[in-house]
Amino acid sequence: MTLYAFRLAPDSTSLEEAEVIDRSRYGWEFLEQTIALWRLVDPARADAIAAVKDRASDARGDYTRFTGDDLAALVSLIDGVNDAIIAAGIVDDEWRVPPERLEELARQVPGMELTTERPFDSKTYALGEVMINAVSLRNFLSDALRAGCVVVHD
Repeated sequence: MTLYAFRLAPDSTSLEEAEVIDRSRYGWEFLEQTIALWRLVDPARADAIAAVKDRASDARGDYTRFTGDDLAALVSLIDGVNDAIIAAGIVDDEWRVPPERLEELARQVPGMELTTERPFDSKTYALGEVMINAVSLRNFLSDALRAGCVVVHD
């Protein structure tokens, strides 16, 4: 589910007159994954991100929009998740999960890919792959915020 960064025309709130600056093809999924990552180490922060997402989703209109303060809040709330996961000892410095925790974490974090055929020790990086998605999302949202864009979920 794609997130788009739109630059609105001056004095307009219409997406029809806006220019698409960037997109994150899996941005919505990455947002859900990021919430799950924060739930591992800071459930209150995960709830705060979910509240911003829900507020934007519940607003009137055809699309979910993140603007201004909500967009800035998302960037701030997402930032630091990887360091927090490392500090909590969930992954090591190379972002590997201890093999005995893989199944447990896969149940908690959407996007951890353990079903594909690949070497077992490669699967220990599955949470790290989701952590990379969180970095990608933060960068996308941060760039959109700096550019004065509205981020829209289609």
